[in-house]
Amino acid sequence: MSNILEKLPQIYQGDRRVLRNGTVLWGEKDEDLGWHTHTMKGLSRNEIDDLEKRTINIQGPLPSSYRSLLSLANGAYLFDMILIGGLGIRMKGLSYEESSTAPSDLVDDLLYKLSLDNVKKELFQTHFFFAESYVNGTIFALDRDERVIEFINGRVKKKVREFESLLSLLERVFEVGVEHYRTRSFIEF
Repeated sequence: MSNILEKLPQIYQGDRRVLRNGTVLWGEKDEDLGWHTHTMKGLSRNEIDDLEKRTINIQGPLPSSYRSLLSLANGAYLFDMILIGGLGIRMKGLSYEESSTAPSDLVDDLLYKLSLDNVKKELFQTHFFFAESYVNGTIFALDRDERVIEFINGRVKKKVREFESLLSLLERVFEVGVEHYRTRSFIEF
């Protein structure tokens, strides 16, 4: 898993900025449109365990591939395409840029939104929701075999596609994202 995130410095070739809260911004867009990717250093074992304590009653224990990713990066916003939840940071006095690029809290942000969308309780027992794509209007979950299932947000019964693993999903995101960055095809919100 670590090899995929280690590609970021090579992709962005120095086009990065580190914020006071530890968030690393990658690939500044033209005309003050923000940054293409943001990541934050990985979580400690204790922090991952703390996140698991908050999610276990909602959707069970953290899958091993997701735990592995969290140890490398506390969630991530990759190539304007996918927002992977992590452990939200609680710091006072953050600037707008620091707070808007901080990790999205898995429980307070993503899972709260899903509960408002009336996701069936049974689905939380068989799937671990961890990410969303604003571009595609989809959400991502790991099933019990740790395959990634992409669902249409708001219509969670409708599968869009599947990936063999979390690494397969990230490889696809990187493949498309690198091309977008190379051609400066940024997505505006």
